[in-house]
Amino acid sequence: MYQRYKNGEITAVQTYIIIISIMIGTGILNLAKLVADVSQQDAWISVFLNGLLISVIIGLIIYTFKQYPQLNFLELCSHLLTKPIGYLIAFSYGLYVIFATSTIIRFLSEMIYTWFLPNTPIYVIAIIILGTTLYMTSGGLTVLARFNEVVFFLLIPFTLLILVGLPEIRLINLRPVGGSGLKNIISGIIPSFYAFGGYEVIMIFYYYISDKEKSIGKYSMISAFIVGIFYTASVATQMALFGHQEIRWILYPAINYLGAVEFPLIERMELFFAIFWSFTVLGTAGLQYYSGCIVFQNIFKNKKSNLYSFILAPIILFIALLPENAPQVAQLGEIVGKINIFYGLFLPLLLFLVSTIKRRFFFHEG
Repeated sequence: MYQRYKNGEITAVQTYIIIISIMIGTGILNLAKLVADVSQQDAWISVFLNGLLISVIIGLIIYTFKQYPQLNFLELCSHLLTKPIGYLIAFSYGLYVIFATSTIIRFLSEMIYTWFLPNTPIYVIAIIILGTTLYMTSGGLTVLARFNEVVFFLLIPFTLLILVGLPEIRLINLRPVGGSGLKNIISGIIPSFYAFGGYEVIMIFYYYISDKEKSIGKYSMISAFIVGIFYTASVATQMALFGHQEIRWILYPAINYLGAVEFPLIERMELFFAIFWSFTVLGTAGLQYYSGCIVFQNIFKNKKSNLYSFILAPIILFIALLPENAPQVAQLGEIVGKINIFYGLFLPLLLFLVSTIKRRFFFHEG
């Protein structure tokens, strides 16, 4: 089994940081562009609503898994949904992680290729990123959590960069508020799921939290809400600067937003930010990757999860190199985001409802 007490534990505080770190990944690059295609000038409202929704979902995840602290993800799904369905969900989750990790690696490779190394083949960049991710996962969950801790505190000052464009923004680009209609605002939540995706790994990692007696649910919800506020502010400022019609034609609006403002000391702030942001994406890829390794380890009853790090690596690289250009990479991200709706929304709701029904039935029977 997984070496829970040797190098696989994380603390409650590390859990909150993991939630923030894994949610702030490659999705921020095109978030404003994808949501603006649906919600137009009200894209920021869609993002805010999704932040609220995901905060509630994370609360339900923690509440459900807190009732069964001795069970891991596979065991809990098997207990609540029967063993065959539990194994099917766990295996399909592992496949989802393969696609999600491939998408993250390709997004990061595409960004590095576009902004830093235009003469370097994409496959070379992807191999280096995958190798780095593989090396991080070899140290176990504790090492990954500590890496994300360091990156988290390094990136805190960079969150203030969303304010740099305030002198240049035009609030008229956000008007009329609600003008796109309630239907479009609600529909705009769907394309933003990829940007918020990743928090579902808490269903895998909760079993390995060492201090479960703390108020994990409360602060996990706050962590997700903080990400929601950050994304909302980021999308709102980009929309106010570019406008919903122009932003649809901009590749990576988040980076171009920084490039549209002149800084007195740093000539190209967008490149400076992208360097540090890359470490956040590596942390996100590592967490996604390792969650899949743990799931496959539990399914096939192996002693070491690192075995699957090497088994999955060529598959992930192959999928990462399938898209031929940036638009196809964005389409792959949209597909992963739609799949995430099941694992990040419907599955937690299903587990919560079944758990509630079973516990009440058992209580009344008792």
